[in-house]
Amino acid sequence: MKSTVRFLLAALCLSLVGCESTRHEVTASVKEKFTGPTYVRRVYAADLRSVFDVARSNAERLGFRITRAGAAQGVLEGVSRLTSDDRLRGSRQQTIKVRLVSAADGGTELAVLFTEIIEDDFDKGAGQGVETPLRDHPLYASFFAGFSSLPVR
Repeated sequence: MKSTVRFLLAALCLSLVGCESTRHEVTASVKEKFTGPTYVRRVYAADLRSVFDVARSNAERLGFRITRAGAAQGVLEGVSRLTSDDRLRGSRQQTIKVRLVSAADGGTELAVLFTEIIEDDFDKGAGQGVETPLRDHPLYASFFAGFSSLPVR
């Protein structure tokens, strides 16, 4: 009887560990299903072209190959190299999406989103990858670190 109670108490404690972070992840995931992924935003006291040039060089510095870019359109997109698991049965790749707009009070608003595309098993068919937004990922800090020359609003 005592061992059953101990087991149930231990199971309850383990089930409650990490509840706050799990609840945050679930809430963010459900929100993104309806509103789309959440971009990380910063406003810089600089013209759009200057912010675009820094964003492009930062993306390339992080190892992204630029696939779409237009300063006038305020768009920058890129992909990282493909990586695979030890058995070469799946692959993963990261993407960067940057949107730039002129801020209402001057300056430029930059919004960036990193995603990861994972294809688990090539036996299931090529092109069956799942794209997931990366939240609270170190890539954001690395990307924004390159903007130290531009003043933030």
